[in-house]
Amino acid sequence: MQNELRMEKETTNDLTPERVIQILKKKGTEVDIEEAKTILDFVKKIAHIAVNQYLRGKL
Repeated sequence: MQNELRMEKETTNDLTPERVIQILKKKGTEVDIEEAKTILDFVKKIAHIAVNQYLRGKL
């Protein structure tokens, strides 16, 4: 039961291309699924770089 709850929480917190489309649409920007995938990849790369720099003490 606890494992199911953890899995459900993990999947609900995932940022998907569909969610990116929803978020941007609320802010007045329309993108298609391919653009949303590209944006999501970019955001993940930036987040990865920021975390690495923070952990190395460069921020």
